[in-house]
Amino acid sequence: MFTIFVVIIALFALFHGFKATSRISVLERKLSLLERELQTLRSLFFHNAEQASSCSMTEEVRNSASTLSLTQITSDPSPQNSFSNYDSATDLSSTTVASVSATVNEAHLSSFSISDEHVLEKPLKNLITNIKENWLVWVGALAMLVGSGYLMQVIGSQIKFSPLMRVMLALALSLAVVFVGEWLHRQEQKTPERAIRSKGFTYVPASITGAGLMGIYCTVIFAFIVYQMLSPTLSLWILAGVAMAGFALSRRQGPLMAVLGLIGGYSAPLWISSGEPNYYLLAGYITLISISATLLMQLMRQSWLSPSITLPHMVWMTIMIESIPEDRLFSWLLLYLSFTLYLIFLVPRMGWRLIPRYRHCQKWWSHSPVVISIIMVLMLLLSITNIPDMLPLQFIYFNLLVIAMVWLPALRKTWSLRIFLPTILTGTVAVFIIAIVSDAGASSPWRSIIWLALAMSIILIGMRVFCQALSDRSPFNIRLLLVLVPAISLSTLVYLHWFIPQYALLWSCFTLGISGSYFLLARRFHSLASHCSAVVHGIVAGCLFVWLSNTWLTIAMAVQVFIMTVQIQTVRFPPANWAVKVAMGLLVIRLTLLPFISAWQPVESGHWLWGAVSYLPALFILSYARMRLRKVDTALSCWFEGACLHVLLMTIFTQTHYWLTGQYGYLSYLDFTSAIIFANQTLVMGFIYSYRSQFAQSLTLVYQVYSYMLWGIFFGLVLLLNTIESPLWGERVSAQAIPIFNMLTLGWLLPACILMSAIVKGWPILRIPRQWVVITSATLAALWLGMSIRQFWQASSMTLFQPTSMAELFSYSIAGFVVGGGLTWRGAIYQVPALQRIGMAILAGAALKVFLWDVSSLDGFWRAVSFLGLGGSLIALGWLFQKLNRLTGQISES
Repeated sequence: MFTIFVVIIALFALFHGFKATSRISVLERKLSLLERELQTLRSLFFHNAEQASSCSMTEEVRNSASTLSLTQITSDPSPQNSFSNYDSATDLSSTTVASVSATVNEAHLSSFSISDEHVLEKPLKNLITNIKENWLVWVGALAMLVGSGYLMQVIGSQIKFSPLMRVMLALALSLAVVFVGEWLHRQEQKTPERAIRSKGFTYVPASITGAGLMGIYCTVIFAFIVYQMLSPTLSLWILAGVAMAGFALSRRQGPLMAVLGLIGGYSAPLWISSGEPNYYLLAGYITLISISATLLMQLMRQSWLSPSITLPHMVWMTIMIESIPEDRLFSWLLLYLSFTLYLIFLVPRMGWRLIPRYRHCQKWWSHSPVVISIIMVLMLLLSITNIPDMLPLQFIYFNLLVIAMVWLPALRKTWSLRIFLPTILTGTVAVFIIAIVSDAGASSPWRSIIWLALAMSIILIGMRVFCQALSDRSPFNIRLLLVLVPAISLSTLVYLHWFIPQYALLWSCFTLGISGSYFLLARRFHSLASHCSAVVHGIVAGCLFVWLSNTWLTIAMAVQVFIMTVQIQTVRFPPANWAVKVAMGLLVIRLTLLPFISAWQPVESGHWLWGAVSYLPALFILSYARMRLRKVDTALSCWFEGACLHVLLMTIFTQTHYWLTGQYGYLSYLDFTSAIIFANQTLVMGFIYSYRSQFAQSLTLVYQVYSYMLWGIFFGLVLLLNTIESPLWGERVSAQAIPIFNMLTLGWLLPACILMSAIVKGWPILRIPRQWVVITSATLAALWLGMSIRQFWQASSMTLFQPTSMAELFSYSIAGFVVGGGLTWRGAIYQVPALQRIGMAILAGAALKVFLWDVSSLDGFWRAVSFLGLGGSLIALGWLFQKLNRLTGQISES
């Protein structure tokens, strides 16, 4: 009884679904009629309005032109004047027409600007409107799919017939629903306005047909799972036939049937599973579904089908690669992974015959060769990791598959679409990674085959880029031609040098051979000759970095820069200017970092000639190169001039650092003395570069950035000297040292004098406010004065842990009076009110210190006298301040 009741409810739901569908069709028909009438009325209204406006403008132009011509003819009736008047009237009429047309254009432009403001809102509004109008159809279709599946479940498990009768009844009902959907489709096709709806996802007959197909899916699944009436192979191929039927019906009833076919086709193996599957059969089934869907995509010309095919196909292939036993994996890859490359990577954009000019329907988002190539490479690496003992034949296959991915897009014409060019980069990285992974698990007899295969792959990739460049001179392809092969060759050389040194020499010869090919390439592409020369020098520089070190590498880099300048001067295979700048910049950076990195320094770094040996050869070569370039390339010679200046300063300051500290390295021996020397060096070098930036042409920004960087280092070192390395916290400066002639003067007074000289002499400080420089200078001078007084009066140590004597306290007060009085006097004489106020503030502070701190130990009568003296001193300072203000005012008035 309950079963009959459930069946009645299910049939009742289907009946009401059909009824709701018919009502929806009627409502859609009425809505389409209303929209068509509204569009007709709107077009008539705008057409009449445009005609009226054009007629009014034409009458206005005619009236103005006729009035002007009559006036001019009546004023001068001579024939000559009549012709001139006619010309002027024509000119004016054309001017009037132009002004009117300009007005119309402005109106149109204003309307366009108004519409452009909402160009981003329109797609969102259309999407929301589409959801509001069609959500009922989508929900109804989903409900019918679920209902049909549940009905098939009830029929297959509850109705008390034989299993065969249950299956036949469920199949008959499903086919009946499919026929009903087809009948509704034919009814819809009778009206042209309603027939257009079959191209969208909201087509009602397609929803009903989809419910019938879902019933067939469920019938086959129940026949296999519950009753075991079908074998796994037969069930799988029946479901494949149903999926293909959905693909075929999508040609009639729209893309919704294609979606159902894709879902059913790719999900069928999840339902038809029986222990260990036949991976060849499963892969063949997935491939068949993908081929059918690809054919449908080419017929329907719907771009969204491509990602709908690519994603499930790649997921199934990855699952099978992970699950297939090792002994059968390679044969499976040989068949299906190769076909996946052809079907998924190439066919959607090039067709079955790999035609570059194939008229595909793909968008940039629907089929991305770069993304697919990356997924293919990841699948390839997953396969390699699942083959523990790889044979040479298997390694060759993996390399050939990557080379096929690079070459197949250009197989017919030797050139490919530009969208395939980034896949060349993916393939290059892939062959390098495959070689490294294979070498890690390979035995010694055939390791040479791996690197020989990599060399051949690099040659084939270079030929691919070269053939593309013969027909395609796009900037991206030119960059690939110049950079890709040298970069992968040098990367391999570095890897071999570090991990497999026995192959490094042979690979260096191969890399130098590639540089020779770029010499031949320059003769083929004359416009790229300078860039090819730069590539050759880059390859040579890479080999030098691998095989040389210490001073020899520095000298070799300088010699290479000199050779590049000679080539430019003699115009013999000259490199591009940017290459010379890069080579010179690398040399300068190496010379700059030389004192900081001990691995780059000579072995005997304690020798007093180390700085000269490290810097002077490069300085001499750069100076000679600058001299030779001054008559050929002035702009490039300016770069050499800056490099020579920098290397000269580094030589002087490095050697000075050695003479004062006995060491060359800064970071290894950054103590109190080194920090003082380095701070002064960075400060002076910053002013030198800021001065040089005034006369530089293209290097102004470089000099300015370097100046800011050096001044930033100076500020950091000053903070270090006043915190961690401060003499007040540790034994940095001896109390027995000679006053003034000690490291306090070098660390604090000398930078203060340099900064004050910069303000007084007007040295360039770029965009740093002058007030900041003055404050920094005054602060350093005040710190030097205070620490010098303490160093003078302390007997054993000048740290803050030692007691302070009365003489030291009075010395601070006297210094305050002297400094404050001097500043006040200078401010009054030179009419600098700010300086005068600062001096008076220092005097007041010194007076407060004397009477509140220095004589704080007094009591009784003397304490009263001290307070009276404090009051008198403050009154005297106030009187002095007022008098100085009056004198300043009188001088300014006179």
